[in-house]
Amino acid sequence: MIAQNKEHLINKYMQTKVNTLSPDDTFAEAIKKMLEAKTNGMVVVNKDFKIEGILSSWDLIQYLVPDYLEEDKHLASFESADVFAKRALEIKDEPVSKFMTKSVHTCNSSDSLMEAAIILSEFKIRQLPVVDENNKLVGYINRTDIKRAIGDVLNLQ
Repeated sequence: MIAQNKEHLINKYMQTKVNTLSPDDTFAEAIKKMLEAKTNGMVVVNKDFKIEGILSSWDLIQYLVPDYLEEDKHLASFESADVFAKRALEIKDEPVSKFMTKSVHTCNSSDSLMEAAIILSEFKIRQLPVVDENNKLVGYINRTDIKRAIGDVLNLQ
């Protein structure tokens, strides 16, 4: 039997504890905070908690790879093993604003779960920041939250 009377809105399933970074945080600070939070993504917010960007492990890895290797990947096999460490040390003080993803999809806590599912699916993203009516970050919803909501609809939990 399918649960019919529940409201299926983002605010029922979203997470309210969000790991954030400042645009001025450095590459090294971002790595440290991501390791401590055991996460692969953090929302970048300004002092007013408005979203400036999002930083994923992919952003960090892409920035770590020097441009000349991005353009000609087969050269990586000719690089010495210490290039990895040298590059990490070279960029450790760079601000995340330099390499974060600036185009961020968001949703509102009063939006439907279907709206969140469509954005997560269409853009193949793992988590979707949730903002209030003033565009301030109030949470996020991810694939696991959607899966939990499906479990509720199907009365599996």
